[in-house]
Amino acid sequence: MVGFRHRSGLTFLMILSLLFLTVVPVQAKSEASGAIAGFSDDKIQWQREFEQRFSKGVKEERIASDSRAMSLRPTLVGSEGNRASLKYAVRQLKEAGLNPKIVSYDVYLSNPEKISIAQTAPEKRKLKVIEDLPPGTPFAKEVVPGYNAYSPAGEVEAELVYANYGRPEDFAELKKRGVSVKGKIVLVRYGQNFRGVKTDQAAKHGAKGVIIYSDPADDGFTRGKVYPDGPWRPADAIQRGSILYIYRYPGDPLTPGNPSLPGEKRISPDKADSLPTIPTTPISYGQARFLLENMEGPKAPESWQGGFSFPYRLGPGPTKVKISLDIKYANKRVNDIVVRIPGSKYPEETVVIGAHRDGWVYGARDNNSGWSSVMEIARVLGSLYQKGWRPERSIVLAGWDGEEYGLIGSTEWVEENRRDLTRNAVAYLNMDGVAGQYFGASAVPSMKDLIYSVTREVTEPRTGTSIYDDWKERSGGKLPTIGQLGSGSDYTAFLQHAGVPSADTGFSSGEGLYHSAYDNSETVERFIDPGYAHHAASARVSGIMALRLANADVLPFRYSDYAEEVVQLLKELEEQGTLGVDLSTLIGQAERWKNAAVLLEEQAFGMLSDGVTPKERRQLQKINSALLKQERDLTRPEGLPGRNWYKHQIWAPGLTTGYAAQPLPALAEAIENGDRKALLRAVHQLQKSLLKATRTAKRAVEQ
Repeated sequence: MVGFRHRSGLTFLMILSLLFLTVVPVQAKSEASGAIAGFSDDKIQWQREFEQRFSKGVKEERIASDSRAMSLRPTLVGSEGNRASLKYAVRQLKEAGLNPKIVSYDVYLSNPEKISIAQTAPEKRKLKVIEDLPPGTPFAKEVVPGYNAYSPAGEVEAELVYANYGRPEDFAELKKRGVSVKGKIVLVRYGQNFRGVKTDQAAKHGAKGVIIYSDPADDGFTRGKVYPDGPWRPADAIQRGSILYIYRYPGDPLTPGNPSLPGEKRISPDKADSLPTIPTTPISYGQARFLLENMEGPKAPESWQGGFSFPYRLGPGPTKVKISLDIKYANKRVNDIVVRIPGSKYPEETVVIGAHRDGWVYGARDNNSGWSSVMEIARVLGSLYQKGWRPERSIVLAGWDGEEYGLIGSTEWVEENRRDLTRNAVAYLNMDGVAGQYFGASAVPSMKDLIYSVTREVTEPRTGTSIYDDWKERSGGKLPTIGQLGSGSDYTAFLQHAGVPSADTGFSSGEGLYHSAYDNSETVERFIDPGYAHHAASARVSGIMALRLANADVLPFRYSDYAEEVVQLLKELEEQGTLGVDLSTLIGQAERWKNAAVLLEEQAFGMLSDGVTPKERRQLQKINSALLKQERDLTRPEGLPGRNWYKHQIWAPGLTTGYAAQPLPALAEAIENGDRKALLRAVHQLQKSLLKATRTAKRAVEQ
């Protein structure tokens, strides 16, 4: 948490408020007093018992059973294995006494008929496009070959150019060295940015096609023992993945901003800005070696050298490659699973917990770890509900389909329910690839203290300490860093389209089996999370977070922290240069929002400290409405310049990173492009959002 600064003009009460919230944070007081931020004293014991019953109910063996069952067969979107997993999950949830609903959308999907890559010079060689699966691999015939979803079909042949990670700076370096990719096939390695950005950048520089491989320096033999002796990527493992331009908009490419329901108007594929334009396909590093070894031309920069011992060269040629991609496109059905635990007091308000249930192949870690953990949260909450325990706000648990192709199921669901979510959603908690040994989190700034607080309550299975204590120790004894939300998982539509506060939490470990046929139950149980103990710990973290959000007298959001982070982001931008545009007014508005949020939080916590009267209860409802609304205030209906699906003014994925967050995206992009007029417009739009958030906070205090 960024510390507050005292500024002239603050009243004595404000200063005391700032000191209260900074020097003695609510969560720090909670440890000593047994309090829980956002809860009145007369409710804390009930809440703690609820949380303890929930935590005790989470069982590693049930998560293991679900994960193994759903990881036995490939679950690629639209496949028979995916439908079998759907039926299994629905059956299990019904047996637990729940009422799961299947919510379906018809979306535009690609399907590989035949993938072929051949080296045609200086040697001739057909390259393998699927792993060397051992005999007895279950449902081996259903394993999709290595391919990139939404790649155009086609056949291209050309000399090869090596372009490192395919970042803008990599293509700039090639140009500086006199190496053109025009009319060539570009070989790039995975890492540093989203794979779709690699294709996008290559196309902008005139390339005919792209081959993406996983270099051993990034996740292979240089990192440790490879499968089957360890968790790192073996020479034959292929990283599949989508190249849909999700940083322009995710979801069905033909219905941007609207759900893919019957009767919905669809644009033609050639009008879809999210669809790539040149053939792209992945290979393993075992196959990429043949291509790299035969390349000539200038020696690659030292930082471009990968894990192989021979020197990497840029080309072009004499290595020549032919890519043949027979890929069909058609509308297919994606199926989400949605379970609702009704709230007793505010049933229309919802806390959503979600995980995607599709995988590229067996997907034991990505993402049956997340989905089986969500199923366990649903099962335990359902059992408590039947015993008379009721959350005050409703809790919705969801299994999203088609995430791997471009966040399809979650995006369509948010687009369909956007009006209700805007009015009533409290928060979205994402669980994607939660298995591993080491906890980490990303979230909006207002939810950071909630994450710190809950991780103090859950045991870290590896050490026996709290998750927070282990996390802090690994952070050098400092407050652990909570990352920023960019894109690449199902929180995207909730936060950046609908303005719902979001968090993404879970465990991870060093491994290189991502999106390969070796992400299976065996590798999870041998290397990633033996005993499924961290699956269960992750379920406890997300479940307790949901219960606090659902039951709190005052929603445990800290918008004073959020505003302070915006102040710091603006100052960092200012230091980098702003084309002569003065940001002081914008910074001042962010500081006024912070001051208003401090007073709002002070008033709310003051009411809780000595019992809540009926009159105060009514005031708390107004405060909660303001806490619900402030994240929405940071969105604009017109969206970001050039990509209006993205509504949030503070967070968006970077146009040249795809996954990583680009804070203050409209401002940052205008500065990067040297467009002063665009920067002035962006400042004006952000000013509107910050003013709106400020007024929301002030009105709740004044009422």
